[in-house]
Amino acid sequence: MTREEEMPDWEGAQEFYSKYDPKDILGRGVSSVVRRCIERKTDVQYAVKIIDITSEHLTPEELEEICTSTTQEISILKQVSGHPNIISLNDCYESSSFYFLVFDLMKKGELFDYLTEKVTLSEKETRSIMRALLEVVQFLHSKDIVHRDLKPENILLDDNMNIKLSDFGFALQLSTGEKLRELCGTPGYLAPEILLCSMDESHAGYGKEVDLWSCGVIMYTLLSGSPPFWHRKQMLMLRMIMDGNYNFDSLEWQDRSDTVKDLISQLLVVKPEERYTADQALAHPFFQQYLVEEVRYFSPYRKFKTIIWTVLASVRIYYKYRRAKPLSKQVLIRDPYAFKGIRKIIDGCAFKVYGHWVKKGLQQNRAALFENSPKAFLFSLSDTSAHLE
Repeated sequence: MTREEEMPDWEGAQEFYSKYDPKDILGRGVSSVVRRCIERKTDVQYAVKIIDITSEHLTPEELEEICTSTTQEISILKQVSGHPNIISLNDCYESSSFYFLVFDLMKKGELFDYLTEKVTLSEKETRSIMRALLEVVQFLHSKDIVHRDLKPENILLDDNMNIKLSDFGFALQLSTGEKLRELCGTPGYLAPEILLCSMDESHAGYGKEVDLWSCGVIMYTLLSGSPPFWHRKQMLMLRMIMDGNYNFDSLEWQDRSDTVKDLISQLLVVKPEERYTADQALAHPFFQQYLVEEVRYFSPYRKFKTIIWTVLASVRIYYKYRRAKPLSKQVLIRDPYAFKGIRKIIDGCAFKVYGHWVKKGLQQNRAALFENSPKAFLFSLSDTSAHLE
């Protein structure tokens, strides 16, 4: 019996439309669209992901792949239901033409959009986001689930700025000792072993460690406003990833602590067996030093000493302020990117004008995060592998 014979053509769709009223489009994918929708009885707003599985737009192989991945996604979402930092699947419907997956509506949108607005995040804000993300990864890995597509677009924000991990389309549950070989994910966030596996048939494959590499890329991006691995020439970007070739040389890293740089360095390790696990990352001093609020008791002598140091510091700041040159038009024209506030304005305007981050050397370090689309990346990978070897 065929798929169409098993299910009346519009039965699942009719059930969805009788319960929900779809509204404006929130986003689009290759074969899907996300809409805001309202539950008719309660007027509660949700987000529905409508996946098109009609053979008119897809080859039989693509159709089968989408159906399989959607079924896997639904199964995994049901397993992880209830975690505070994972998007909740409230309803799902299926017809012979569409899947309807109903999720909680995240009004604050994607973490990527938030980063676009802020350009860079503080260590305090990054700490909160990354702790929640690593706890999700820890939870998934404890169930032998690998996400395989961690990136800022798949991290949503609720009304209280808490993160919700979404898009489990590439997620899989591994059996004991199982390794994967499939090339999937997003360029720039792929772990070296995924690339090596696709180029070397004798490669052993990859496992859950790829999620920790992606966490390192996300953390780097939140703090600097640009990804650690990027180049306009895709072949060179692949080489940078496989060599683990990144640095902390841009202006944004001048005010960052050595602690946060160390954690990123422990995540962006080329050899997966030497890379931090989620447990190790959460135990890093970057997270531990702020878990318990320190209580300090000052003796009278120490209080007096503190007051003296405060007065001296205030005097020093005052004299430095008096000596500082005013911010004139000439100074801005000569080197506008040297000022943090002006630099953020420039980066924000660049995104609005070009539609993606541009990179013109070390002094302007916002990168074109999505210049290489996943589809184009997959097709060109085989062409570049010969050069890399």
